[in-house]
Amino acid sequence: MRSRLARNIYLWAMILFFAFNNDVEHRTYPAYVYTRGILCTTALFMLFTIVNNFIVIPRTLARRKYLLYAAWIAFSVFLFSFCYVILLKYFVSHYPKIEIHQISFMSTIITTKWTWAAIGEEMGIFFSGYLMWITALTMGWYVNDYTRQQKLLDEVEKKQKETELHFLKNQINPHFLFNTLNNLYGLSLKKSEAAPEAILELSSILRYLLYDSDVPLVPFEKEEEIMKAYIALELLRLPPSDTLTFRIEADRKCAIPPLLWLPVLENVFKHATRVITDYYFIDFRFIVEDEKITIYSCNNYKPEMSTGEKRPGGIGLENLRKRLELIYPGKYNIETSHTETLYTVEVQINTHG
Repeated sequence: MRSRLARNIYLWAMILFFAFNNDVEHRTYPAYVYTRGILCTTALFMLFTIVNNFIVIPRTLARRKYLLYAAWIAFSVFLFSFCYVILLKYFVSHYPKIEIHQISFMSTIITTKWTWAAIGEEMGIFFSGYLMWITALTMGWYVNDYTRQQKLLDEVEKKQKETELHFLKNQINPHFLFNTLNNLYGLSLKKSEAAPEAILELSSILRYLLYDSDVPLVPFEKEEEIMKAYIALELLRLPPSDTLTFRIEADRKCAIPPLLWLPVLENVFKHATRVITDYYFIDFRFIVEDEKITIYSCNNYKPEMSTGEKRPGGIGLENLRKRLELIYPGKYNIETSHTETLYTVEVQINTHG
């Protein structure tokens, strides 16, 4: 409202400045005559404009009452033209040498005849001029209203997007905790000396989830640190092996959305190590290069024996897909494939723009 009032003040100040400085050198009467004429015509013009902008439009166009607004236009154009001609006739009658353009925004011949025929004929130029003015005001209102509505929609969409992202993150955390506590339970049953170290790793990860990840972007270095802590936590329950490889790198300093890697990495450890064996295979990569994020995993897995069970991925990858649709709509791709012994996930994200 304040910005709208400020725009109106600026507009009328410019109009008055132009009017007071128009054709000064050819004025034949004292300055107060022109000042009074300019103030009177401007006041009449301003009155109709303000009534239209601040009263009629909010009560008609803003409420989609188009016929009522059309009726107002017809009435106001006629009434304005009539009042304007009467006002100018008054000045012409009292000051015969005055030029209409010296006190009016629209100029035409105004006679001293006070007949209805003369008034009707002289109203024509002001009728069309004010009609163009009020049409421009209406178009301006539509543009402003569209911009305002679009801004409100963008704000609502942004809040909805933030709410959905928050909800999806809350889905990730319990899922992660469920899997990790299962791992800790297994270590405690074996009375493993690795259990205290695992608890410390879990503590650092939980601290990150609670205090650092609830933002749109985080430094890559921080994500790398948490990824390595998570991997270390999972590896505590596995025997050392050179078939478990993890590659995490970026070609520059950058900020990325937090925890995009977690569903893929959870999926890797869940399915690659679900069966006790002498051979585990994991190839995981999280690479940021040329404004693209690549998350890749390949791991061994045992095909499901029951057709009722879900294949690898489950809630984690579906959750990731929903998050990427909110953060990078149309700029990502998730592909999964499998053979008899290997399951592969590849996520490509274009972060440019």
